[in-house]
Amino acid sequence: MIDKKEFLNVAKLEKGDIIEDKSLNLMGEITIPVLNILNKSEFDYLDISDAIFGIAYEPHWTCHGWSHSGPVESVSYKKVEMLRVFLENIRAKTILLPDNIMQRHINSAKLNEDIKELKVNDTCPQFAYENGKLMNKKKTRVVFER
Repeated sequence: MIDKKEFLNVAKLEKGDIIEDKSLNLMGEITIPVLNILNKSEFDYLDISDAIFGIAYEPHWTCHGWSHSGPVESVSYKKVEMLRVFLENIRAKTILLPDNIMQRHINSAKLNEDIKELKVNDTCPQFAYENGKLMNKKKTRVVFER
């Protein structure tokens, strides 16, 4: 079991960990094993603005045809962007996003029905101020809410 702390360094997570906190600030690199641990829990609030999301390689099977003994397959590895995978799979109601958020990440989060609200920090360039006004349609730091 993970102790309640202001920040959870995901590098310290182990396969059998159970996270009971409903509100966490994550820091460290989010990898597929870390995501598998996080996906065991439901969260009310996750701050991922200090987390690191890179690229992972996931096995991808290709069927080339059939032989007398069955399918002829080969495995290749495709790149997956961890922030998109995270946002598509995490069970959290509210998420504070990193500053390098892009529209494709927001679109991925919209596919996840568990996410009710996405927010950004003041430092997010996509939601910057111009002449004292926030330059997005809602004039707010909330990216979307349901």
